[in-house]
Order: sequence, then C-alpha cells, then structure tokens
Amino acid sequence: MKNMLKTIVRTALAALLLASAGGAWAQGKEDILDLPLEDLLSLEVTSAARKEQRLKETAASVFVITREDIRRSGVTRIPEALRLAPGVQVSRIDANKWAISTRGFNNQFANMLLVMIDGRTVYSPTISGVYWDAQDTMLEDIDRIEVIRGPGATLWGANAVNGVINIITRNAAETQGGLLVAGAGNEESGYGSLRYGGQLATNVAGRVYLKYNDNDAFWNPKIKSDAGDQWQSLRGGFRVDSDATDRDSWTLQGDAYRSDEHQLANYWADPGDPASAPYAPWYVIPLVDDSVDSRGWNLLGRWEHSFTSGSALTLQAYVDHTRRAEAFSTQVHDTLDLDFQHRFQPLKGHDLVWGFNLRYIRDDFENTFMASIIPDHQDFSLYSLFVQDEIDLMPDRLRLVLGSKFEHNEYTGLEVQPTARLLWLANERTTVWTSVSRAVRTPSRAERSAAIVFLIQPMPDPYPPLLVYGYGNDDFHSEELLAYELGLRYQPRDNLSLDLSLYYHDYDELETLEVHGDAAGIPYLAFDNNLLADSQGAELSVDWQPLEWWRLQLGYSYYRFSSSLSASSSPLGAIAPNGLATPGHQYSLRSLMDLGSDLSLDQWLYYMGAIEQSGYLSGQPVPAYTGFNLRLAWRPRENLELSLIGRDLLDDHHLEFVGESYLMPTEIERSIYAQVRLDF
Repeated sequence: MKNMLKTIVRTALAALLLASAGGAWAQGKEDILDLPLEDLLSLEVTSAARKEQRLKETAASVFVITREDIRRSGVTRIPEALRLAPGVQVSRIDANKWAISTRGFNNQFANMLLVMIDGRTVYSPTISGVYWDAQDTMLEDIDRIEVIRGPGATLWGANAVNGVINIITRNAAETQGGLLVAGAGNEESGYGSLRYGGQLATNVAGRVYLKYNDNDAFWNPKIKSDAGDQWQSLRGGFRVDSDATDRDSWTLQGDAYRSDEHQLANYWADPGDPASAPYAPWYVIPLVDDSVDSRGWNLLGRWEHSFTSGSALTLQAYVDHTRRAEAFSTQVHDTLDLDFQHRFQPLKGHDLVWGFNLRYIRDDFENTFMASIIPDHQDFSLYSLFVQDEIDLMPDRLRLVLGSKFEHNEYTGLEVQPTARLLWLANERTTVWTSVSRAVRTPSRAERSAAIVFLIQPMPDPYPPLLVYGYGNDDFHSEELLAYELGLRYQPRDNLSLDLSLYYHDYDELETLEVHGDAAGIPYLAFDNNLLADSQGAELSVDWQPLEWWRLQLGYSYYRFSSSLSASSSPLGAIAPNGLATPGHQYSLRSLMDLGSDLSLDQWLYYMGAIEQSGYLSGQPVPAYTGFNLRLAWRPRENLELSLIGRDLLDDHHLEFVGESYLMPTEIERSIYAQVRLDF
C-alpha cells in the first residue's frame, strides 16, 4: 500500500504539470453559495417516500448533505461528513472506528440506524450495526447524503427505527473526464483518489475509481503513547449508466476493498490453556497489538422503466460479500438481495407506491475462546411487502400518507410496521407536517446465538477461575418503537430558512443483559428484552445568507431520555445502558465565505455535550468537548484547487467515545493536512 501511495503522489505531480496546459472544471460543478435558498429547499429527495419529491414537500424529518457541503467541509471520510446533519451523533472511537446514531442509543455497534449506499444495505447481520471503516467510497462521486431522522421502517423495513441514511452516488454521465484528489498531513499520512469517466457507447457512460488512505495512530491517555490504531485501506470500483430508451434506464456498479487496521486491546487468555499461565490469576493479556483484516466486494444492478401513464417501476438486485478477521472473531457474510417497486396513480388524487423485497444471507464464523457464534454457520432469509399511498385531501395544500411494511424474518416471524403522516402546505414559504409510526429492530445473530467471555474472576485454591459468559437468547425478540413527530419548514425571507422537528419516542422490549445463576450457582449473563424507555427531542437547522458571498448554517439538537426495567427483569440485576451514550445537547455552526472568485474560507464550530456512559460495560463517561475546523481553498486555475484543512484545532487531543470493554480509550488528535484537487 505504501507503493500505491507513492504512485498516487507521482500521478498528482504529473497531473499538475499537465494542468498548465489548461483544462475544464468538472461538469456540473456548482458552488453552494451560487444556489439560492429556494433552490436548496426544492432539492429532490427519494429516501423519504421511495420516489422523487421536493424536500419541502416531505412529511418527514429530512436533511440533505450535498456534494458541495462535503467538499467545503474538508472531510476525507463518510462518517465525518455525517456531522453536518443536525440530530446525527458522530463520535469517533479511534482512528478506524466510529459510533454513529440518530435520536439516541449510540454505541460502538449502534443498531437502530439503517444505512444504505445507492439502496444497498450495509449493516452487519452479526451486530445489526455498521462497520464504518468499510464504508469509504470516493467522496467526490457522492451526489448527496439523505438523512432521515426518525422511523423509516414502513418503506425500508426493520432496523430503520431511529433513522435512515442513504448515500447516493452520481450518475456516470455526470463524472466524465478525469479527477485526481491527493493530500497528506500529520494524522492523514497520505491519501489519494483517482477517477476517470468516459462515454462507452451511445447513451452509455461509465467511470472507474481508485482510493487509498493511510492514517497515523491517535493518542492513548493511559499509556501516554500512540494508541496503536493506525490503518491503511485500498478500494476501487466502477459504475455504468445508460438511458437505453426514452423510458428505460439501467445501472451497473460495483466496489472492492481491503483495509489493514490495528487496535490496542486487552484480551482474555484461556485458563485451560497451559500457555496462559503467565497471565494468571486474572488471565488478561494487556495491550495486545491486534490486526484487523477487513475486505469485501459488491455488485449491484438496477433497471427503471416509466410508462406513458406516468407510472414507473424499478427492479434492483445486488450481491455483497464481506470478511472481517480480528483476534477474537472472524466473520464472513454473503448477501443476495432482490428489490422491486411500482409507482402508479390508481385513482385521482392518489399516488401509490408498493413493492417487495427478498433477501438471503449466509454467514460463517471462526470461533475463539473469547467469542463464539453457535452454530458457526447459518443461512437466513427475509422477505417483505410494503405499500404506501399519498392522498391529496386538498390539491396542492393538504396531503395524507398511509402505509405499512409487512416483513417476515426467521427469528420473530411477521412484523407489521405502519405509518400515518399528514402534510400541510400552508403557503409557498411554510410547510407543517406530523406523523405517527411503528418500527421494530429485529434480533441480530449475536443476540440470539453468541457466547462471549465477559469476566474471569480468580477463585481461592483449589478452585479454577470463574468464567462469566454472556449468552444469546433464543427467546430474544424485536425491540419496538411507537414514534410521534411534528415538523415545520419556514422561509421568512429569501435569504433565511429554518427546519424544526419535534419528537416523542415510546420504546418497548429494549435490549438488556440479565444476570442469572445456573444450577451450580455460577453467574452468567443473557440477552433479554426488559427495558422500557421514552425519549423526547428537537432538531433545528437554520440557513442564512446575509451577503452574496457569505452563508451561515446552524444546527442544534436536544435529547432527553428516561427508562425503567420491566417487572420481568432478573432479580439478580441487569445491565441496560441504552440511551446513556447520547448527549443532551449538540450544536454546529458553519461559516462559508467566498473571498473572491478564486479564494474561499470555511469555518466549522461544533459542540458535543457530555456522555453519561459510552459503552455497555466500560461505564466510562465522556466530558463535553468543542471542535473547530478550518478550510482555506485557492483555485489558481479553473481545473485546479489547493486547500489547507485543520480539524479539531482547539485541543491537542480529546476523548469522544469509549468502545466496548476490550478496547483502550483513545483520544482524537488535532489534524492538519494539505490537499490538491485536479480535474483533467
């Protein structure tokens, strides 16, 4: 991979020489300050209703991160770009791990947020969460990121409980020609992306890309040294789009990746292995330099057809292969997914969308002393049907949305997830909406089938050490949410707009780890559903352009959580930290300035409130922190941009989150890097 970095840097230098001959800026480039607020509010989104509709006409809490937002933020990865959306908690655990959620319930394996890339689900069936290090597509190919805060299960199914994130990449026809992005700094040791697009045939466009990252380690405050979490990744892919006829279009795309990651951890030694004797009596192997090998590939195809009547259908299929190997577990997943949807108008004033989904998953595990999945391989199928009707009660003024998802899985059987939404277009500048929805999160493999060592307790001679396990539970069932939402979008002036969402979430059957004792009195833990909870909150975004060359964007979120154990919880106790890992207050303030035709200055101040308890077992609080990012960019030529970026400038290093018990707390360090972007 080091050789790959050298190749990219050499390519960058050669491309800079070519730039002196001129060139053109990328097709379709449009700066965010060139768009009036009315156009931003009229952006078309697809994730909220599985059809194209204007942002201000959606009856859901939706925020759109545009490609220009991403470029001017200076971030180098998708997780960091998600900080742009109000109500999304992005907490970095170390150099290669993130904890990300919306509306609470954050942890290293946060599992109430559905994440997709071009409609392909990227969650891990083992944990029902996302390994964010593996989601690292080329940022310059992203058209927008649609963030839905609140349940989206009616259209997208189980796990779309507290939110949906859909990362949508650009059509290949919009990425013609070449693009090179390269940079380096103190923490970003080196990174580069190279993409080239061309016309393959009449009405057929394609592109290929290659992306490399090399990240230095962060800081471990306990050992006063590097955290040993450095990592490198290499990824490549392609996309082909065709407008085959006036009414037919198709897409074929794929990616392959490999990451070589490191983590410093404390692992359990097997007391039954004579080689573990040096670690007695606690049998903890401290400061293990563990290597994580993460790799995978995917292939997706999509066909869309429109009819003369105005109706349309979409058929999509993908295969996805992932493998992740670390000291305590190796997991392999193969997924085959088929999705169909049809939109039509059965009656005047009705816009109906329906469809079905079939998914097949095969997994395989290499078990260890520390963690086992039993059985170690399994086939799993899921199928679902959804229908949603948007009804014009008063044309162009009042709309009612009714729908439901009917989903069957092999763990809990049939799950029904309905919604009712009402949208009032009071005038051209004011939209009010409200909704009530039910969503569920279905069990993961770990919650049903795991055997994990949680503690090794020394015992007096002649007794062996006591091993405390955490077990999956065949009776673990779905977590449930009943959500009530109210929203307002208001544009009082041409240069000012605001978006406000309020919500109340009522949860039932939430996950707990219950303490039990076996027949011999030996304690053990088991997953169960004995937590009741509710949360209330607000999300606000304000966009103000006081001057033609200056825009301010404010985001704020408030979160309050309360919970109690049900009467069926174990009398010996239970671990139930859900909701404690989300701060009560978050805010973000961005300033974007065009200081001239070739110079821009972007500043980003954000605050994250204190976290009461960041992990299931760590119990470690995280103090509040304030971050400040700065980006200065200069375009000496139309096709060349040079930028200097500083991130987390207010502290040498700070703590954002603590992972689960085996990980060492890691502090995120100040990062400064330079970047060159060249279109050719």
